[in-house]
Amino acid sequence: MSWLTGLGLAELTLLCVVGALVFAATALVVLIVAIPPQRREGAGATATAYMTVLGSLFAILTGFLISSEYSTLRQAQNHVGVEVAGASQLAYASASLPPVDTALVQAALVRYLNAVETSEWSMLEHNPAGRSRAADELSSLSQLVFSYGPRPYAPSVTTDAMQSSLAAITESRRQRLVIATQQLPMPLFVLSVVAGLALIIGALIVALRSGPRYGLVALGIILVVGFDLSAILGISSPFAGPFITSVQPIHQLAQEISSGGYLSWLVGK
Repeated sequence: MSWLTGLGLAELTLLCVVGALVFAATALVVLIVAIPPQRREGAGATATAYMTVLGSLFAILTGFLISSEYSTLRQAQNHVGVEVAGASQLAYASASLPPVDTALVQAALVRYLNAVETSEWSMLEHNPAGRSRAADELSSLSQLVFSYGPRPYAPSVTTDAMQSSLAAITESRRQRLVIATQQLPMPLFVLSVVAGLALIIGALIVALRSGPRYGLVALGIILVVGFDLSAILGISSPFAGPFITSVQPIHQLAQEISSGGYLSWLVGK
């Protein structure tokens, strides 16, 4: 499924919609051959009776999956916000150290943020269980931050704030890694596909019974099925595909720290 969820929006939509149209065309040929004209009235009445059930089932399943996957996407973005907030607090707290130490901490923090931007998303897309360069940079940052704890010239308020901020960064990153390992619930998605295909067949049987003027209704149902399935796949992976968690807040914070935005002796001038 990773290759499928990694497609762009246009490719994914085209694949699902064209797939639904091809299935509908094939099913229509089979139905024309399998259901002679004299039996279409009874078949159409039966299909009409099941259309409401199939439509409701498809709507409930796809609605639940879209809502669930979108919530996961928002959750991943929220954890990025928490991580950025923790990094900002760490940079702010480090400004209370002597200038040389402040520069060391903020440089290590920028290296970590840059590593997250350049290597973390790619790793989460292709191998969520792997280890990116950001993990090594975070380890180095942690060792540096905790090394200031026993130093007599470092105020305890400052070191405590730095360690608390680092804990927030570590926790939010861990949550992001956990989210990346979560996958689309395949049984529900397969059931949605089956319900959608059954709905298409029912619409085609009704169209055969009622005449060509109902063909547009069947076409509308086919397109809805294709678009709904593409929407589910499009938001099912927070770090791959057309809708992914934005790394822009991390990039922006790294630029602010690099430009001296968290150096008190520069900000005050």
